[in-house]
Amino acid sequence: MRLTNPIINKFRKKITGDKRTSPLRPLLLRSSKNLNYFERSALHKWLAHHDELREVYFYKEALYRFYRTRGYRRAKGAFIAMTDAMASSKLLEIKRLRRTLMRWRNEILNYFKNPITNARTEGFNNVAKVIKKSGYGFRSFPNYRLRLLNACS
Repeated sequence: MRLTNPIINKFRKKITGDKRTSPLRPLLLRSSKNLNYFERSALHKWLAHHDELREVYFYKEALYRFYRTRGYRRAKGAFIAMTDAMASSKLLEIKRLRRTLMRWRNEILNYFKNPITNARTEGFNNVAKVIKKSGYGFRSFPNYRLRLLNACS
């Protein structure tokens, strides 16, 4: 999912310039499922005038829909359909995204067999880094270990 945001920002910057305060920026990066009716309507009206960005946004939303698929067989079919559609795109960025997805195909589809992520591990790593930063480095490893165990419990 993270691969689509830089592509969207690249095409948005071509149109609007590098305005981080643009009200369209957060709308483009959020899932359309999380937009209300008026936000979605305004976004679609704006995208109607920009073909390349609309195509990139379409594939980002296709990835969101793909990850909401239930079951391995359905996910495999949805993945094949999505990557086949990406193959017909004229945009180089979409073709590059397709190649990346095809390289990681087995790993992506394995998520639907065992929907386990490493989010918990990443969360613990983040806590450890924050504690280490706030302590300005620890000279004593046992003190650092105790602080971590206290924070993660």
